[in-house]
Amino acid sequence: MIDLHTHILPGIDDGVKTDEEALAFARMAQDDGVKTMVATPHCKEGFYDNGRDDVLAHVERLKGLLAAEKIELDLLPGGEVHICPDLVDRVRDGRAPTLADNGKTMLLELSLSQYPVELENLVFQLKLGGIEPLFAHPERIQYFEDDMTRYEALVAQGITGQITTGSILGRFGNTAKEFSEELLRKGLVHVLASDAHNVRGRPPLLSEALEAMVPFVGEPRAAAMVDSIPRALIAGRQPEFPPVEGTVSRKRAFFSRLFRRGEK
Repeated sequence: MIDLHTHILPGIDDGVKTDEEALAFARMAQDDGVKTMVATPHCKEGFYDNGRDDVLAHVERLKGLLAAEKIELDLLPGGEVHICPDLVDRVRDGRAPTLADNGKTMLLELSLSQYPVELENLVFQLKLGGIEPLFAHPERIQYFEDDMTRYEALVAQGITGQITTGSILGRFGNTAKEFSEELLRKGLVHVLASDAHNVRGRPPLLSEALEAMVPFVGEPRAAAMVDSIPRALIAGRQPEFPPVEGTVSRKRAFFSRLFRRGEK
């Protein structure tokens, strides 16, 4: 499996803090079946000033530690880049990290609660500049939760979406879980990733959530979301998306949502 969204680089954002924790983090992912991991620290000016050169240096350092400990995990550079108006320029001049440093695929972060400005135009400008946007955890973005058509419009523009293991498993609450299920059923998310920050509360595990989403998308689509689709994005290629073949009907999902709301 490939995990495209992790905070494994120690001490540079709100993720892993020490080298020892980073090694434990990597071992946990390896034991779960993860073969390739992309390090995607937060990149937000004034908060986490993690530019491309910084990320590359931190990844190389950690790769040395992994090799010394004989941890067979292919670690690649990346970043969770907060949206800003000059993103295209930041990629072109080498400031903003892209997945696997391919210069093409960017993991984008939106505010969880604040509404973005002219988001569709930003996506258009990115794609015009040869950059393929991958949206991090759309199921937890209030702007999309309030009106799914906003997100559907972006998918129609050609963006891909990364859903988070914790959302599928209900660790971010019922709202995120229900919205995750809706996005999965409609084929609006394309990659499963852990968005792991540590080895306890937000661990780098994919297998449990992978199994949980099979009823919503079917086995071929689920497998592709942790293998062929992220592999294509890392390589800077257009992925192929297997059709959604879920067995959870909309009627069943409706009653499931009613039941969960009654438990609140």
